[in-house]
Amino acid sequence: MRWMIPILAWLSLSGLQAQPQDKSVSELKAFFAANCMRCHGFDGSGHDQQGKKLGGLDFTDAQKMAKEKDAKLAKTIRKGIFFGVVMPPFKKRLSEADAMLMVTEVIRKVEKGKPIAPTS
Repeated sequence: MRWMIPILAWLSLSGLQAQPQDKSVSELKAFFAANCMRCHGFDGSGHDQQGKKLGGLDFTDAQKMAKEKDAKLAKTIRKGIFFGVVMPPFKKRLSEADAMLMVTEVIRKVEKGKPIAPTS
């Protein structure tokens, strides 16, 4: 048992941390409301004050979104933009699977004027 303490200490220092738990679509909508709405707007259009200032992507623009690949969007969610200055990284809070689910089930399904909100 003594050998476990050094190994556990090494694991914690080596950066090997457990990935965040997979989230439901409703939890991801709540995450969007708490973390993304400020720039991307309540409906994903990015037309609010902060979204316009930062050039937030308009998820409701079908032509622009058709050019965006799901994998790239998910990577941006986890990595952020411009070292977290323009958009913070969420890799510590969203797993790769969560980021992809955010893209396919939340971002790709937004409707202009309809709030992105968790379902009960």
